[in-house]
Amino acid sequence: MKSLRRLFSSLRAKLLLFSLLLVVVPGALFAIVATVSARHALENAVGRQLAEVAHDAAAELAELLVRERATLATWARQDLMREIVVGDVDKRIARFLTALQGTETGYLELLCTDAGGRVVAATDPQRVGQSYVDEEWYLRALQGQEFLAGPFPQGVDTSSVLYIAAPIYDPETPNVVLGALLGTYDWGRAVALAERLRKSSATLKLTVDVLILDGDGAVIVETRGDTFPTRRGQNLRLAGWLAAQSPTPHLRPRFVYEPQAQALVGFASLKAPEPHWRALVLQPLHEALAPVYQLRRRLLLLLAAVLLAGVGVAVLLAERVTRPVRELTRATQDIARVGQARRPVSVRSHDEIGQLAHAFNTMGRQLKRANDDLLEAAKFAFVGEVAAGIAHEVRTPLGILRSSAQLLGRSLPADRADSAELVEMIISEADRLDGVVAGLLELARPRQPLIEATPLATVLNRALDFVEARAREKEIHIERQLATVQSPARCDPDQIYQVALNLIINALQILPRGGHITVRTLPPHGGRVGFAVSDDGPGIAKEMHERVFAPFFTMREGGTGLGLALVQRIVHAHQGLISLESELGHGTTFTVELPEDEVTS
Repeated sequence: MKSLRRLFSSLRAKLLLFSLLLVVVPGALFAIVATVSARHALENAVGRQLAEVAHDAAAELAELLVRERATLATWARQDLMREIVVGDVDKRIARFLTALQGTETGYLELLCTDAGGRVVAATDPQRVGQSYVDEEWYLRALQGQEFLAGPFPQGVDTSSVLYIAAPIYDPETPNVVLGALLGTYDWGRAVALAERLRKSSATLKLTVDVLILDGDGAVIVETRGDTFPTRRGQNLRLAGWLAAQSPTPHLRPRFVYEPQAQALVGFASLKAPEPHWRALVLQPLHEALAPVYQLRRRLLLLLAAVLLAGVGVAVLLAERVTRPVRELTRATQDIARVGQARRPVSVRSHDEIGQLAHAFNTMGRQLKRANDDLLEAAKFAFVGEVAAGIAHEVRTPLGILRSSAQLLGRSLPADRADSAELVEMIISEADRLDGVVAGLLELARPRQPLIEATPLATVLNRALDFVEARAREKEIHIERQLATVQSPARCDPDQIYQVALNLIINALQILPRGGHITVRTLPPHGGRVGFAVSDDGPGIAKEMHERVFAPFFTMREGGTGLGLALVQRIVHAHQGLISLESELGHGTTFTVELPEDEVTS
């Protein structure tokens, strides 16, 4: 359980799970809806076909029975039937019945009774003389009614017959019944009709069984393939079949689903006065709905293919989403361990993840800058302690040494020029050392800037005016590219004047005669304004760029190496940026960026 919890706690696993649900749930719902709709539609279509086949079976069977009853009634109305009155003494009726039996009418046996129920003529001579006075068919014939019943087993074999009877009227007196004509009809013909209908249904791609039920719901005809078990003789009404329940005659064709048989059943009643039989046509549900099952399999295969494709796409998307997150995590761990990331996080997109990576890189740079500022502050604090010690230990002796040298210089005779030069050298070096101590103290204990909205062009013009005379002495051309209208910076104007002055003086000191300096203001960008100081001097090697702002680093003979360190300290105190671009032989450019004044902007 814990391993599963850990597995699904990752963003990658959650994205994959969400993608799977996004594919599976709509796909499953679509497959279910499509399958149910297709099943319902196909079930209705197949059911209607089965009902039509049942209707055809009922109609043909009814037509057969009506035709055979009419045929028997026609025979009963023949004039020779009056021979019943004399007991068919000349055997005319017997010969007539025998002739009829040989015409392939479907009747297996014919016999004729008189009004007393005694057989007077028959196709089987052994029947003559038998009495049927108590038989239903005879009694109904005496009442002038036709009769049909069955099927009944015939002999010891499995064949069955129908009993069809018709009254024999007196040709002279139509209302007088002389006797009855009984025919035993071959039930196999009705079975063959049902079998033909079952086979013809195969042309409609229907694998069906045909059942004929009697009025009580018992199966009297069954034609079947190998799908269903035999139901011959079963009472389906008692068994609970829906298609056998309603005793209503002349029921319109319908279909139902029979759970007991797992089949669709179409049924229709025979449109005949009697008997009240019903035709049932069955098709197994798995065959009726085979296209639906095939559709379901195809949908499942399609869903599986979509699922696999979705998983592949989800894996790619999850990898694309989680890769920068993992990189951010590793970078965060690097910052926690060593204070900075080993490398910037790759920004591969412009979406929220890309914005997060960009913001993280910015944060990393700012954190590195903060760490550098802390190290620089610690370094400057150490310098301050050293400067304070130097100021305490050195300044007083330097002052005494300088005063003594000045006194010594005044007491020297005029002809001691060499001694006077030595004295001046002592005073100069003492002043230089005092300047170093003053610079250290200023670097270690900077004054808190007094921030105000300051136009940089004014500050730069002030600095340039101060160095203009010195530049003319060295024949150095200074080009001013200062915007007359520019957003002011949020800074201490005196400290930024000191920054600009240091940068311009450094350029003047490094340039040979005839050099060129360009001072220009920069357009607002990203909430910052600034200026740049460029020269066409000897330039600085790339490997020296990192050391340019370090205290005591100088490339000029006689320099203290504190000017650029102080410049950087002042710019950082203003929450600004200072950068360097330089190549050997291609000059140097220092760029200073300061926060733009928000009120004015």
